[in-house]
Amino acid sequence: MKKKELIDLITGISLLLIAGVILLLPTFKVNDLSFILKTIFGFYALIKLTQFILIIKEKDFESLFTCLISLGALVSLFIIDLTTKNMVLVLLIWMALMCLIKLKKADFYHDKHSKMWIMRVFILFVFLTSGLLTGLNLYYEASVQTIIIGFFFFINGILDVVDPITVYLMGVKNESNK
Repeated sequence: MKKKELIDLITGISLLLIAGVILLLPTFKVNDLSFILKTIFGFYALIKLTQFILIIKEKDFESLFTCLISLGALVSLFIIDLTTKNMVLVLLIWMALMCLIKLKKADFYHDKHSKMWIMRVFILFVFLTSGLLTGLNLYYEASVQTIIIGFFFFINGILDVVDPITVYLMGVKNESNK
């Protein structure tokens, strides 16, 4: 496994672990949605920035853009009035921008004539579907909101793990860039 694939895998597993912790929070009566979203976006930005720094020579800017979008979402959560509607709006805007990044990565694979673009479009579709369902269902009680957010980020973590494993198993050449 190449260095980039290994770092991508470790990043995905880290995101899975954070989502697992979020899923356990209702057990400990921690259900503050604004705190949970701030924590998730903060860790997400930190992990993606670390990933970018570790693979900077690969010229893959996906993790940098993800870091910047997560930082933007984190800052906006500190600026806006934290109603459920506003938090859902921040989450949906974050998700829409993440979809653009995932679409750009699929386009990169398509331009390189790699079959990985099909998998990246599938990942985009699953991410978009789970994100929209999450946004639509965040109007329940606090413990349910926490579980829904946890599952969304758990699905996102799984999608982040699937990509490097598939790249490794398929032996995709020149998979890094943009």
